[in-house]
Amino acid sequence: MKIDISFAPAWWLAHYGMDSGAALWADPIARTERDCQQRRLLFERFGDVGLGEEHPKPHPSIEAYGHRFMAALWGCAIKYQPDQAPAAEVLPDAHKRMQNIQSPDLQASPIVQRAFEEAQLLKQRYGWCDGSINVGGPLNNAVSVFGEEILAACAHRQYSAAEPELAQHVLQKMAETVLAVDEQITCRINDTDTALPRPWFGIGNCPVCLIAPQTYRQVVLPVDQWLRGHFQELHLHHCGIFHPYVQAYHDLHPTHIDVGWGTDLRATRRAYPQTPMSLEIQVKALNNKSQAEIDAMIARMVEDAGPPELITVLWAAEAGPDLPDQTVRDLMTAPVRLRWL
Repeated sequence: MKIDISFAPAWWLAHYGMDSGAALWADPIARTERDCQQRRLLFERFGDVGLGEEHPKPHPSIEAYGHRFMAALWGCAIKYQPDQAPAAEVLPDAHKRMQNIQSPDLQASPIVQRAFEEAQLLKQRYGWCDGSINVGGPLNNAVSVFGEEILAACAHRQYSAAEPELAQHVLQKMAETVLAVDEQITCRINDTDTALPRPWFGIGNCPVCLIAPQTYRQVVLPVDQWLRGHFQELHLHHCGIFHPYVQAYHDLHPTHIDVGWGTDLRATRRAYPQTPMSLEIQVKALNNKSQAEIDAMIARMVEDAGPPELITVLWAAEAGPDLPDQTVRDLMTAPVRLRWL
């Protein structure tokens, strides 16, 4: 078990003047070198508490859109800003597009063509390239592409906008495209076996907390199950409150779960007594916390989600420039004071 923290583009801009705008994302070599530089700077600043790398090796990748590759593939414009991660703009006329949805043609897609061109360039420069793509999950992608329209369609029939059959059809198209991207892009660039079931897959279910557990079970779960059936192991990422969905998620048979802040960790552990978990620490929960308060918070989380050997990591994501360095140090050194190391 370990503790980790990542830093938002706003943190890098404020402390090091690093612009995360369009120019960076347009140049795969610049992205790779920036990543190395950031890991080295983290070591200089926080290496004594376990962050960063003194001599980082390049990790070239084709993530030219941050975590919005799938949205770009479906035709969304990607917005770049100097102090934020790339964001997808919801397609116009979303409901009409949902009614007439067609899977993107990967062979003709300029997004896919760019991925292969970048992979070739990066392999020439560094000798290798990671073709992995954060493809999210069916609902995650549908929300990025269609916004609130897909959530309204998923809703219970008592709402006038509810169209669960349409929603499930859209989600199935999303799932089929996720599988196609994994096979035709990631496996090809990484030179890995495309035979099914493949060893491992991750489903990102960030927006699930926006729909009721019953709605998830009736509309979304069958599609998630279809996708899950193509892989031997499933890493389920749910960065919202997890415990209302514990019963619905049982049918996915996850082999690892990411559990969001605010979750009843005891209830979740009872529902998944043998499943490895990672636990989110919301960055705002660290603000104005003393070292003793941070230690108490971490100890309580580990006690509730234990046994400790089934907790893989406690993680805080996207720390901003308002988080003091001392708070970062207090968080990272909590295991020493709690005698886990």
